[in-house]
Parts: sequence; structure tokens; C-alpha cells
Amino acid sequence: MDVPLPSMAMSRITNGDELLAAEDALVKAAVAGDGLAFRRLVEPHLPMLHRIAARIGGSDHLAEDAVQETLALTYQKLSGYRHDTPFKAFLAAIAARQAHTISRSERRRSRREQSAAGPQVPSSPEEELRGAVAARKVREALLAMPEKRRGAALMRLDAGLSYREISGALGSSEGSARVLVHMALKELKERLGELLDE
Repeated sequence: MDVPLPSMAMSRITNGDELLAAEDALVKAAVAGDGLAFRRLVEPHLPMLHRIAARIGGSDHLAEDAVQETLALTYQKLSGYRHDTPFKAFLAAIAARQAHTISRSERRRSRREQSAAGPQVPSSPEEELRGAVAARKVREALLAMPEKRRGAALMRLDAGLSYREISGALGSSEGSARVLVHMALKELKERLGELLDE
């Protein structure tokens, strides 16, 4: 099936109306079973999906799994996609939920393994250790937030979505999206104050 799109990649389309029309055409083609259309629809957003998943999951391995599951789930849910929400926001919301689910499962598995295994001795350089500790603290601070607030923060910080796009993805008002992001940032600053001071 031919998708009526300009020859340029979707990421190069700058006009908002052109982007929406291109996304709409790709969504329709993908729903009809065109795998290439689905690929062209999601490919420009893969770096954003990986950032969100890595932020929550804390590792590239978990992020890759979360992105794969996000893509599979997106394909399944594509026929229910509401075109009044930007596709980027639709994807970001699914990625945040999938990464959280995988991260939670991995933490449970890790706790079971640690209770059965002996103590581990860190063997990494000091700088890598500090980075790992900082990443863990950021991840823990995000995971301690209510899911909607965390999702809004990730969509704003990692996906770069506007408050309008976030509100569409969360099914809330734009004002509510602003409040959720503000509260998330405030909570991050409070929890990570000593880390920011360093």
C-alpha cells in the first residue's frame, strides 16, 4: 500500500499541519497492515522512547526491552489512537507505562536474586560509581512519585512535549499538566537537593 507522504523523512517535516497529515496517513496505512508505514511512523521517536525507558529502567538493557514492548503495544493499540492527541504524546505515555512495569518486575527479580546470592563487591571506578548512584537516586525519586505526575515529568523532560501535548496524552486539562510537571520538578529538587549541590 502506498502512503501519500512527501519523500522527506517525517523528522524533517516542520509544518505542524503537514506533520499531522503525514502521521494520519501513516496511522491509517499501519492499521491496514502496512509494516513499512508503522516503521516510518515510529522511527523518528525511537531516541525519545529510549530516553524515557532508560530514565525509569536505569539500564540500556531494560530500556531496549521497554522500547520493544512499547512498539508492540503501540501497534496493537493503533486502531484506537485518537488523532486529537499528537502521536509523540501517545507513544511517550505508552513508553512510560511499559518502562515502569518492566522496571518494577526487574526490581522484584533482583531482590529475589540478592536474597539468594552473597554480597557483591563493586569493581567499577569511582566516577562510574558516582554516576550510577546519581542515576539510581534520580530513578528512585521518579518512581516514588504518583504515576500521573511521573508520566507528566518524563513527557516534559525526556520527550520535550508541550503542556498541551501532555494534557492530551494524560486526558487532563493543560493547566493540570502544568501543575503536574511543576509538582514533579519541585519534588525532584527536594529529593535530589544534595545531588544538585555537587
